[in-house]
Amino acid sequence: MIGSPRLRSLALTGTVVVTVLLVATALILFAGADPLTGLRGLVEGVSSSPYRVGELLVGAVPVAIVALTLIPALRAGVFSVGAEGQVTIGAIAATAAILGVRTLTGDTAPALVYGLVGLVAGAAGGAGFALLPAWLASRWRVDVILSTLLLNYVATGFLGWTLRTWLASPDATATPQSERLPDAAALPALIPGTRAHTGILLVIVAVVLFEWWRRTSQATRVAVFAERPALALRLGATRARTLYGTMLVSGAGAGVVGWMQVAGTGERLLGSVSGGVGFSGLAVALLGGLLPVGIAAAAVFFSALTVGAVGMQSATGTIPSSIADVIKGVLLLGVAVIAASRPGLVAPAHPAPAPAPDDGAFSPGEIADAAAASGEPVLDGEPGAVASAEAEPIGAAASASADEESAR
Repeated sequence: MIGSPRLRSLALTGTVVVTVLLVATALILFAGADPLTGLRGLVEGVSSSPYRVGELLVGAVPVAIVALTLIPALRAGVFSVGAEGQVTIGAIAATAAILGVRTLTGDTAPALVYGLVGLVAGAAGGAGFALLPAWLASRWRVDVILSTLLLNYVATGFLGWTLRTWLASPDATATPQSERLPDAAALPALIPGTRAHTGILLVIVAVVLFEWWRRTSQATRVAVFAERPALALRLGATRARTLYGTMLVSGAGAGVVGWMQVAGTGERLLGSVSGGVGFSGLAVALLGGLLPVGIAAAAVFFSALTVGAVGMQSATGTIPSSIADVIKGVLLLGVAVIAASRPGLVAPAHPAPAPAPDDGAFSPGEIADAAAASGEPVLDGEPGAVASAEAEPIGAAASASADEESAR
């Protein structure tokens, strides 16, 4: 069907990509170079050698994981921009845990132990930091966009203090940094002679998990929460539960990326550990249409712009590699258009509380939607009516949940 929402979304995304390519072509012409030569240099910049392919993967993996774990939050209308700070806190937690294991074991721990400790510590750090904006939004209805944005600065300040105090390297260094992690704590190389590591396996696992999740009833309740909070409440998706659940998932994913940044490529904790992957992940999630496979493809495309820009500069001799930043800026504008076109994607800053029903009764339309979402049987001859023996307990439970929500 031509007018279906999915096709409209794909058409809009395709329009954004084409616009970006046209802008890139115009910039190449303005620089006095041949667009075909620049395009050839872009392709060669990401595929001319195993090292270039490895750099493509190094840039795509962390962005993809951040974007994939943002799917539940964005589907719920929880527009979090705090992945940068969560990556940072996850990296700090993972570094501290790995160095702590080294101290306790005398650097005799196997690679598997270092990997599990770093993964769990990073996920816990990112998830814990994400709980703060979720609590502020649930308790005092503080705007999630504002709180997560400001908390990024808190995380950056905490990182700077950390690298000068309790995690500072004992060696004299030009820039603040931690000690070098044990060799056993490094992620195994995926392509010999490159920085690409086995973290890409986590991307594959995440794609499979979120493809499964988006077909579950939980995904349906989360999507309903973004547009019809009252109906979502009747289905069991309270505001607090949705906020905490979605923010924990996105925070844990960002924290895992923090661990990968130090164990996969950095070998130590640096002040630039986040590297902008948090904001890039948000853009990639929207560009991929909140679909796992689309996000994976968008992450590769986003990384190719950065890696290929160096090849473009070498091929033309006149185009600076910073053209990638300009193209990304245009791409972000396109992503903003995509976000604005998705109803319910950005939750209102101060949403009105759902009205408490007087007797817990469903309206006909809500009964039909709830039955379709939950798979409850519908009585013949009474469209939108569920079996009364099941409707009363559900209505009573919804009324009690709404009363508890109003009391909070």
